[in-house]
Amino acid sequence: MGSVVLVALSVAGVLAMSGCGDEPRAVRKVEPPAALLRDVAPALRGTIGAEATFRGIEPVLVSGLGIVVGLAGTGGADNLDQAVLATMERELGRGGVGRGSIGANMPGLEGVTPQQFLRSRNVAVVIVESRIPPGAPEDEPFDVYVRAVPGSSVTSLEGGTLWTTDLRIGPAAVFGSYKTRRIAEARGPIFINPFSAPSTSATGELEVTRTTGRILGGGKVVDPLLIEMVLDNDSHARARSIVGAINSRFARGAGDEGQIARGRGSGGGASMQSVALRVPRSYRERPAEFLQLVRHLRVDPSVPEEFARQYVETLKTQPELSEDMRWCLQAVGRPALPFLYPMYDYPELGPRMAALQAGAGLGDPRAVPALIELAKTGPASLRTEAIDLLGRMPSNPAVNLALRELLSAPELDVRISAYESLRERGDSMIVSVPVGDDVRQPKFLLELVQASDPLVYVTQQGQPRVVIFGGIDASLARTRPDAKSGKYRGLAVTKPNLVSLWDDRFMMAADESTSPTRVMWRDARGKLTQTTAPDEVAELVQFLAHNSTPENPRPGLGMSYSQVVGAVYEMTKRGAIGATFATEEDKLRAEIFQAAQQLVLVDRPETEADAQALKGAESIFKPEAPKALAADGAGGGETAGGKSKIVPLKRKNAK
Repeated sequence: MGSVVLVALSVAGVLAMSGCGDEPRAVRKVEPPAALLRDVAPALRGTIGAEATFRGIEPVLVSGLGIVVGLAGTGGADNLDQAVLATMERELGRGGVGRGSIGANMPGLEGVTPQQFLRSRNVAVVIVESRIPPGAPEDEPFDVYVRAVPGSSVTSLEGGTLWTTDLRIGPAAVFGSYKTRRIAEARGPIFINPFSAPSTSATGELEVTRTTGRILGGGKVVDPLLIEMVLDNDSHARARSIVGAINSRFARGAGDEGQIARGRGSGGGASMQSVALRVPRSYRERPAEFLQLVRHLRVDPSVPEEFARQYVETLKTQPELSEDMRWCLQAVGRPALPFLYPMYDYPELGPRMAALQAGAGLGDPRAVPALIELAKTGPASLRTEAIDLLGRMPSNPAVNLALRELLSAPELDVRISAYESLRERGDSMIVSVPVGDDVRQPKFLLELVQASDPLVYVTQQGQPRVVIFGGIDASLARTRPDAKSGKYRGLAVTKPNLVSLWDDRFMMAADESTSPTRVMWRDARGKLTQTTAPDEVAELVQFLAHNSTPENPRPGLGMSYSQVVGAVYEMTKRGAIGATFATEEDKLRAEIFQAAQQLVLVDRPETEADAQALKGAESIFKPEAPKALAADGAGGGETAGGKSKIVPLKRKNAK
């Protein structure tokens, strides 16, 4: 189906056209009967959203039971619920375990039975969960959350890799439960996130939960769900008008498979019963925005200039409708621009922002000066929104220059929003370095930003990234006068220093300002590495992640992304890196939990014995409620929906 989203419109007949004008040549509008009109603002009448109900537009919970391999003796199936154990043994047997298929990839497990395989301390059974956003097309990537089955003997998922796991609608289920539809799959290396669900020890130190993790971008949609939109008044003519309006507004573009909307029915066009709606490739990463535009698109798109004028007048007289008018104006398209432009400096902030949002969504370069002013001097609540809109504007040197200035703003969220927007625009200020043995599938991206105030920023969604503000160009970074210039001429490690973490498995020390930085690292399998590390922070991050091989023998510790993040965080906390440390607020678990609350599924065991076996297992599959981020000064909690917030983590010596 590609990136097809099906939107079914229930159509049973043709509305009778009512009334006749005084002029015989007057065009009569096809309107729903007055008795069935929704209670909507007059300005919204005639839009698709005022005449139809969207169904299935909430994020959908998907889950499955999976296998994590590659652990260093921290797994095992002890204490697993018998229903879970039986389910996984059955799945492993179906997958060929015990018939020799696995031996080529996992030495030492040749010919093992499923039971023996699950008992290995290098293997763990996990619950894999995520939520699929509405309208997500086929092959759309997403993050997944992985947790050890409650009550099992697993002590850590660090270093593990999830085998390909089917994800089905609803909570994970054991064999014998009602089998729901498979709509996605997940696999990949697990990121043990130091900031996703932290707890504090008796001494107030941050503790990491190692039996949970995530795979950033590890999920993939394989069978997209349908979104339904049902007309309040069944009408073939109205459905046909909607098809025409959508195709007129969203013309087929490069990569689109056919028209954006098309009629569907068992008897051809004359008995049109539904409409198939494709998410345009240009909106592939913004399906929610596309749905908003469809909602606010007029069924009769004629005379768009007149409706644009009316929408602008409504903006002025009914500012409480600013959000709806923003989408209505953007749905009109470029004919709305002459009416939007005078609103870019409107004195009332709500209508002005709505006009700027619509103008930016339509790529109007005349919106740039007003957006730059808002980004630099506007209210705190709107500055990052203005920066995000600037990031989406067409190529414009003035936009890039303004965003570069904001990289040194005192507000943390402004700085990071400016970086994200510059990154989206492909600005040369951002230097991106793939870190890992395979540049096509790196462990993470190291990104270096010229900035006057040092900052280390790590992502928790999508592409894993470690971003160093001040990581390049010594003239803009606060480096020590006696520090080496380094490969990137950026932020350097502070000396003297002493850092120890993970029960002294990792230690870093420099006795004097001119001493080399010594490191000691014992990995999970007991391999000991003692060497010296680079003094430049960007090079140090690469050193921590690099696996030394005969093909690439330069020194490195071979850490995972999560281990690198944990080590760098500890260095900033102990003052070895003189920078603020910040991370995105983690909202994945909150979204999963919210999706679970909106879903009702009924298990259908085949026998009473099956029902009893399922009874003890069902509770472990319910998604966990998220915990607030409260450790080590990282205030705030996980939230569902909206833009990710930035969470600053305080250094130990911070004032």
